[in-house]
Amino acid sequence: MRTIKPFRARSLVAVSAFRRLLVGLSLLIGLGCAVANAAEEVPQGPAVRAIEQIIETPLSIRESRRQAQQAVNDLSRDIQNLKTSVIALNKDLRVLEEDLLFPANTQFSVFVSLDVGEFFQLEGVELKVDSETVTSYLYSASERQALAKGGMHRLHLGNLSEGAHTVSAFFVGLGPNGREYKRGTTLTIAKEAGPKYIELSIADSEARQQPEFSVREW
Repeated sequence: MRTIKPFRARSLVAVSAFRRLLVGLSLLIGLGCAVANAAEEVPQGPAVRAIEQIIETPLSIRESRRQAQQAVNDLSRDIQNLKTSVIALNKDLRVLEEDLLFPANTQFSVFVSLDVGEFFQLEGVELKVDSETVTSYLYSASERQALAKGGMHRLHLGNLSEGAHTVSAFFVGLGPNGREYKRGTTLTIAKEAGPKYIELSIADSEARQQPEFSVREW
């Protein structure tokens, strides 16, 4: 199982960034309150009315705007750093969750790869393990494009006991000439201690002028 030290370290970073953000917000709020209170406490005498009539110079206005923009930039940077820390923390949480729910000794993963274009358009896959449906998935156009570029889709992540098992995959899509095409393929595997990886591969066969479906172990 992966060590959780990096997870704790990133957690501390996220907490530290969040605290800095709170401190920044508190300072800004406190400054606003101080200015408001000072304005209310100053007696409205002739001297105050005279000061109110003084027109700020362009230089002082630019300096005020610069300081305000700097404060906004600093706050935006703190928020972005906090977002980055949260994303890293969520990634560590997902990894830790997978380690807890799917231990290495029983972990079973199934991936889908695609190398087609002329003879088959994938629409969906149904996966069965020992005659029991464990998952089914429908693919969008963007997902098909990602697969066609060499990507792989993790169709299933679960636990599988040691011993012999039958893995069956059923593919649905459009075959040659846009006709509805359904095809199934089956493989018997021997699960041993440790993770098991299966690939459902779909490829065009130029020789046979049709798609070929296969299941193979890693």
